Amino acid sequence: MMRRKSVTLALGVPGQAEGRATLQSDRGDETQALFMYQWAAGVITLAGALASLNEYVAIWCEHHDDLLAELPTGGFHAIQVKTVSAQGATWTCGDSGFVDAVRKFAEHESKYPSKIQQYIFFSNAKPYVPGKTAKALTKLASSPLRIRDECRIAVGAGSIPTPYKATFDSLVKASGALQETVFKVLRKLEFQAGPSLEGFREQLGPVVGGIPACKQFTLAWLDKVRDELLMLVGKASSLDAPALEFYASILQSDGRPAGAVRGKRVSVEDFEIVLNQHPSGAFRFAEVGGHLRLGKASGQMEVLRQKMNAGFVGAYFDSVWLQAMAAERRLIERALEDPEVAVRVTKQLEGIMLVECQNAEAEAALEADERRRGLLIYQRILQRTDDLSRHDRATVENERPETLRGVAGLLSGSCKFAWGVPPDTGGADGT
Repeated sequence: MMRRKSVTLALGVPGQAEGRATLQSDRGDETQALFMYQWAAGVITLAGALASLNEYVAIWCEHHDDLLAELPTGGFHAIQVKTVSAQGATWTCGDSGFVDAVRKFAEHESKYPSKIQQYIFFSNAKPYVPGKTAKALTKLASSPLRIRDECRIAVGAGSIPTPYKATFDSLVKASGALQETVFKVLRKLEFQAGPSLEGFREQLGPVVGGIPACKQFTLAWLDKVRDELLMLVGKASSLDAPALEFYASILQSDGRPAGAVRGKRVSVEDFEIVLNQHPSGAFRFAEVGGHLRLGKASGQMEVLRQKMNAGFVGAYFDSVWLQAMAAERRLIERALEDPEVAVRVTKQLEGIMLVECQNAEAEAALEADERRRGLLIYQRILQRTDDLSRHDRATVENERPETLRGVAGLLSGSCKFAWGVPPDTGGADGT
């Protein structure tokens, strides 16, 4: 077994007073880890949406709050992410981190009471919960969960019972918010336990693995997907935006480009795109195609025209034909770059589009009016090629919808499917 060569630390351990063991005062690496923990909270939030554990459609990162979870109703949940480094620590109402969160939530409640439906305190440490043997009144009243529950029971801030009223008053004073506002915040407050602070990135792997689309991922692919999702949330947490969108956007009242702020939104669909970019998440057809004859498509033009005319979609022939020619040229170009890969790609595209086109035929066959079948087939092909190129890019080899539609045209010209009404060509199969 090879041993890793020992490397002397550059300049030794920093910040050591008189050569004796001393905690560092400047820990930039730990600060960065805390930012990444916030990204992990974003990944967990949207992973839960993909696993149907919540109803969120998107998150907004570092926009009004650490995370703003968007609901399909247009409402939001505001999420504060707080961490504690001490092992086994729990949160009490007097802790500065909890007070800071309540202060931030109170700001939201005073401005957006009807839009923010819930406040979530997300942390690696749980809130303190008294045991059955706990007797000290101040200790009992220090529990954030108990204070929250007492606010939910009480009809107003003035009716919170002793000893919880004293803690509530202290929280109001420390937060600097109005009593009634803090009362409303606590009634809406929920707590969420995240992974431990040490090794949270590794703990995030099984979380991502719980997404239904990731069930078949290998551990190696799962690690890559986890890191890509982390970076997706990380970019949204900064002012990261394409240069054109950044400079072409009108400045908002806070001086930031609107395009940069829009980039803070990460949707469930964005996560699905990342998942579908990986081979483990793509459906692969057996490489048994061969119906496409690249370089010979021009000879199929009249066959395609006859088929589309017979299906009453001849008005769209020019569009389909142009895309067919472009698709053929695209695949030939790939063949010149890497013949072996091009064969695999061509057969995959042929398989996926043959299935889609014949599925469209089968659905349209239920239409009694044969004059409408071709249009139904054409519309389904347009919709499915758009869906595949957006949400299942690995399956369609990252090709554009136009290429996929062109492949459909090539398949029709090769007599692999018709447009609802087989043309009268005298062929044995009528297609």
